[in-house]
Amino acid sequence: MSLVASKLALLANTRTLVDALDLALEPGEVLGILGANGAGKSTLLTVLAGLAAQAQGTITLDGHPLATLTPLTRAQHIGLLPQGDEGGFFGNVADYVALGRYPFGHAAGDLAPHLATWELTELADRPLDTLSGGERQRARLAQLAVQAPRIALLDEPLTHLDPAHQARLLAWARGEADAGRSVVLTLHDPNWAACHCDRLLFLHGDGRWQLGTPATLLTPAALEALYGPGTAVLWRQGGRGDPV
Repeated sequence: MSLVASKLALLANTRTLVDALDLALEPGEVLGILGANGAGKSTLLTVLAGLAAQAQGTITLDGHPLATLTPLTRAQHIGLLPQGDEGGFFGNVADYVALGRYPFGHAAGDLAPHLATWELTELADRPLDTLSGGERQRARLAQLAVQAPRIALLDEPLTHLDPAHQARLLAWARGEADAGRSVVLTLHDPNWAACHCDRLLFLHGDGRWQLGTPATLLTPAALEALYGPGTAVLWRQGGRGDPV
C-alpha cells in the first residue's frame, strides 16, 4: 500500500511550513521526521492522515485521492498517533485499547498479546484516567497496534516513555516495517533516528525540506542548520545497527 504526496505545500496562517514536498511512503520502511518545534511535523502527519487539508499539491492512497476517501476507509488503512489526546474516555484500559478495531466493525479479538507487549496486562481493568503519563502513552500505542494500520503515523511517540519503553516502541516500529508496513515517526533525538530509521525527512519550517538516508543527512553541520547553533553536540556518529 502506497501513500504518495506530490508538490505538497503546508501553511501556518500565512507562513509556509513546507513547500513542494514530494514524498512516497514505502512499504517496509521506517521514516523519521526531524525539525524544530513549529517546523510543521505534526501538521504534515495530520495532512497525511487526511484529517486536514494541504494548501497545495495532492495526496493519493494506492492511486486514489485521499480527500475522496471516507473517514472509515482512511482509518482502515492509516493510523495516526497524535501527540496527545483530549481525554474524556471513562472506561478501562482494555476498553480503550479495543477501540483500535472500531474502523472494522467487529470485536477486537484477543487483546492479551497487545496488552502484554506494552506491559498493560496488570492495568487492563484500571480506569484509563488513573494512569500515569507513560502508562497512558503505552495504552495509546497498544490501541494503534490493535488497529494494525498498513501506514502508521506517530507524532512524538517517545513522549512520556522511559528508556526501556522507548526502545520497545522503536523495536515495534522496526517489526511493523519488516512485516511490510510503513511507519513514520516524528523524533527529536538524531541518535534514535540514526539507529532505527531507513530514511529521514528534515523540515526547516520555512518551506525547505531534505529527504535522504541517515548516512547522508545526519552530520553536525546539517543538525545545526536544522536546530540552530550548538545542537551538533547532540549527535554521536553512528548508524542503524551501530553502537552510538
